[in-house]
Amino acid sequence: MTSLAEAESKYGHVVQSAGGQIFGIEKAASAGVGRQEEKLKIGTPDGFVKIDVVLNQPDIDVVLRERTAAVVRHARELRTPSPPALGAPSLATSNRQRKYPA
Repeated sequence: MTSLAEAESKYGHVVQSAGGQIFGIEKAASAGVGRQEEKLKIGTPDGFVKIDVVLNQPDIDVVLRERTAAVVRHARELRTPSPPALGAPSLATSNRQRKYPA
């Protein structure tokens, strides 16, 4: 099994170059009989969003770079307040304009 230090050494530069961080590595059961796969837990540097990526796949550096970039982008979108929908009145405006019976 790869240690966290080995994972950092092998893949840390790829994940960090995409704006992310490595949080851990674990062995998980695979669909094959008696096989286990190693998964690298990556995410945003503050740990806001994390995902697992199976290491035993072709072009793992490219996969890690793309998935890390996607996680960082998704976290940024989640943190950004969404603008009000076009044509929808704000709650404050609609409450002020509403007439309540006396």
